[in-house]
Amino acid sequence: MKKYVMFFAVGTSVALVAGCDSVDDETPAGYTSFADIEVDADAMQALYTDANGNLIAGITPATALEIPDTGNATYNGFVAGEVAGSRLIGELTVTTFFDPGLGTITSSATNFYHEDDGAYTGTLNGTGVLDQTATVPQISTNLDGDLTNGGVVYDTSIALEGDIIANGSDPIGAVAGFADGSLDSGGSSETFTGVFAAER
Repeated sequence: MKKYVMFFAVGTSVALVAGCDSVDDETPAGYTSFADIEVDADAMQALYTDANGNLIAGITPATALEIPDTGNATYNGFVAGEVAGSRLIGELTVTTFFDPGLGTITSSATNFYHEDDGAYTGTLNGTGVLDQTATVPQISTNLDGDLTNGGVVYDTSIALEGDIIANGSDPIGAVAGFADGSLDSGGSSETFTGVFAAER
């Protein structure tokens, strides 16, 4: 497991535990600045997609035979994009509920940091669909909610579309793709264009 993944998994712990097997969903990573979260987000994303959310060479969607017909999987990672020329990055959780046909998805994102404006408070939540028989995209979910920065509340909506992909020897060990949406406040609207990646 990569160093940044271990850091994300252990949250605020000061020690990195080698060989960790899972991410503690209850413990935040403890990011306190854009610079900190950017390093981990970019490192994870680079394993799976290019800057536009397209899978890089050698990375392919999991097949219908590789994706289970029952159970669920939770993936933890990041959603990142440009807003008015500067980057905004948050921590992302995606849970997939498997079904032979159309499964369901729950998603959430929080602990956002902006390249210029610092921390955004608030949590985005969403539901979606997992189409295990689709060519691409297999995953579709929409994150909605309010983010606040500098006393301004932004009505935020970010759509994620992507695929279940392998993480090392785990054929369904990650999800990744592109993210598009908007942040609206007081009659003005800024687009959000970016990517997401998360690992279980």
